[in-house]
Amino acid sequence: MKWTNDDVMMVEKFIEIKNKGYYCDGGQLTEVYNRVLEKNAPPTNCGSCMRARISELEGALNQFKKTLEVKEEPKAKITKTKKK
Repeated sequence: MKWTNDDVMMVEKFIEIKNKGYYCDGGQLTEVYNRVLEKNAPPTNCGSCMRARISELEGALNQFKKTLEVKEEPKAKITKTKKK
């Protein structure tokens, strides 16, 4: 998967639109879907198809964010205390 900042923002916007009960532009959705998930799906105006694509992108985005969190976790500091 290939994510850019723009892709993350677009997918978050698609999720927001879906959660409000609306539909987004099928062309834009398909463009991001194909680029990020490295697929070759045709554009669609089918509502349930678009919702499925958004859900798939949402899962991939969540996985991507988890991967980033793991990479960015600071290593635990080991503090030494003097023996009494």
